[in-house]
Amino acid sequence: MTYHFDGRIAAMYGVDEAVFIAMLQFWIAKNEANDRHFHDGRYWTYNSIRAMERLFPWWSKRQIERIVKKLKDAGVVLTANYNRDSHDRTLFYSLDESKLPISPFCRELSPNGDSTPSPNGDDLAPNGEMYKEQLNTQLKEEEEKPDGNIKPLELMERYNTICTGMPQAVKLTEKRAKAVRRLYATGYTSEQLIDVFYRAQASSFCTGSNDRGWRADFDWLMSENNLVKVLEGKYGGSAAPAPHRQNGGYEQW
Repeated sequence: MTYHFDGRIAAMYGVDEAVFIAMLQFWIAKNEANDRHFHDGRYWTYNSIRAMERLFPWWSKRQIERIVKKLKDAGVVLTANYNRDSHDRTLFYSLDESKLPISPFCRELSPNGDSTPSPNGDDLAPNGEMYKEQLNTQLKEEEEKPDGNIKPLELMERYNTICTGMPQAVKLTEKRAKAVRRLYATGYTSEQLIDVFYRAQASSFCTGSNDRGWRADFDWLMSENNLVKVLEGKYGGSAAPAPHRQNGGYEQW
């Protein structure tokens, strides 16, 4: 694996710290591209010290802890715990970019989408362009990896097919796509979300039999607080029918 760091960051905080920051910048950018791990107004990445020892085999556990502490004390690295399991103590990491001399890509986008030099420094150097190209390639490869979940548009179409007693979703907006991806990133599967559709459709409350005549819709179901209640049966309804097997052993819904 090839490691990169920015010389100006190294001059401010040290070479080890610059390498560590570059690693965080990559994984935070990856999560932002995939709309994952967004909490309290910023994107995060998470890892254990043990995993970092494998990522940086030339550093000991004590060295990694020293690097993290130094950057936390400087206000560059932020840590938090957003694990759903209260017993999981794996830390989430983010960066305060205002404490760094440049942004991860050294460029900013103007409102019309043109690329303009960063106000914090010179235009991209050749090795900066190489890093940006490598990062974009890696992000694209990660996005193309199958995760077993259906795409947001297909999920919305499944909603329209199943939830005939609720308002139809006409367009997959970016907000809706992000809501689906955020649920996937949290750990929910498309099978669970489809189960929510079946349960909601079977729920008299969700289909309008309530004192207000209110009906659930796609956006309401894609809110984690609401879908958990539906999955737990708090609005009644039944689970999705079991898949039946076709010749060859494949399952079809």
